[in-house]
Amino acid sequence: MKTKILSLGGLVLAVGLLAACGESGRIDQTDSSIPVPKQVEVTSVRPIAGGAVLKFKIPDDDNLKGVEAVYTRNGSEVNTRVSRYVDSLVVEGFADSLEHEVKVYSFNSNTAKSDPVSVKFTPLTPAVQTVKVSMIGVFGGIKVHVMNNVDKADMAVILYTDQDTTDLAKPADERKWVEVTTLFTGSTDVFLTRRGLPAQKALYRAVLRDHWGNLSVPTDTVLTPMAETRLNKKLFRYFNPGDDNASASSNNYPIVGLWDDVMGAQGGNSPHFFDSTSSTPRPSWLTIDLGVYARISRIGVTPRYRYLSYAGTNVRSMEFWGWIGEGAPTGKKEEGNPHGFETGWVQLGTFEYQKPSGYQPDGSVGPVTEEDLVYYTDNAEAEFDNTVYPHAFDKIRYLRAVVTETFSSYGLNTAVAKWELGELTPYGQIIK
Repeated sequence: MKTKILSLGGLVLAVGLLAACGESGRIDQTDSSIPVPKQVEVTSVRPIAGGAVLKFKIPDDDNLKGVEAVYTRNGSEVNTRVSRYVDSLVVEGFADSLEHEVKVYSFNSNTAKSDPVSVKFTPLTPAVQTVKVSMIGVFGGIKVHVMNNVDKADMAVILYTDQDTTDLAKPADERKWVEVTTLFTGSTDVFLTRRGLPAQKALYRAVLRDHWGNLSVPTDTVLTPMAETRLNKKLFRYFNPGDDNASASSNNYPIVGLWDDVMGAQGGNSPHFFDSTSSTPRPSWLTIDLGVYARISRIGVTPRYRYLSYAGTNVRSMEFWGWIGEGAPTGKKEEGNPHGFETGWVQLGTFEYQKPSGYQPDGSVGPVTEEDLVYYTDNAEAEFDNTVYPHAFDKIRYLRAVVTETFSSYGLNTAVAKWELGELTPYGQIIK
């Protein structure tokens, strides 16, 4: 009997301990004894595009954990929280310029809130209504110009098309819109291009969408992309008429690496990019026999893959020239002509690596964003325009690439400059 009594007592004690431990260790327990914190004092409300910045005075209250703003946006209640160590917060995402109310609370570690402090504000016109969009047809597709994004707001540009152009007055809800693509940018002023579109007239629509899903008024334009094909780089040959002044620093970085069609990770390795000697004159040029006659619309420019982006001896700016003279160029030097080129060479266009976030006022690179890197690695191209260079779309067989600046030589006026580049990819129309 004694043993049984001890066992029963142990059992009772164990159950009691388990119960006590279970209650004190539960993570969903709250301590209702913690007082609700004092209210914050909103000291200023500064309207911004699509929202406002609320500045407040944090009360001297050890129970305060943070500050919360609660407001209605696009028909739904949302909130924004900051910690007690921050004296301001942003409410944003409004698609209008109407008056809005925000209730500001302080809260404790149990999320128990103080009484609200109510403030009202009228946001400035949101970016989705002030950013401008236009479209033009180009070789192989369309180009979208996003302008006036002064706050560098994140924007998606949704492109639609309708092949029916017989009745341009037809209501939009009766059209058979087909989504083409969505392009993204956070730049103040940028061109975005969509290639691979049929060379036929169609109605195109661009709609901006901001981070909160607000949409702009659509922009509709009838466009006809021009036919375009990628030149067959297997036909390319290095052609030196006698005046080329670019030479490889070693056999590991040959000129033909510029058109061997090896890009991406492999394109960062020898022999799939060109690297010149350190004594290469500036400007520096080389000549390519395209193997066919063509009108060149644009040239894709690919750097050495993921190597010192926007830096070092990577090419920063170039010119492109085409030969329209009789026969083949001979390399004859002619004083008075640009670069001393033989008469018969005409400029097709220029190129400089753009930086969607913008260069510094003095031309230096400055901070590099993810959008900058995507452009630099995958989307850079020289697009020709015969309203700027009258010979841009002339029939040529010989193409000359002229390197004028590298990132490291920019603004230094050096007589020589080593340079490197990954790939050149011309597009256009083959002339039979």
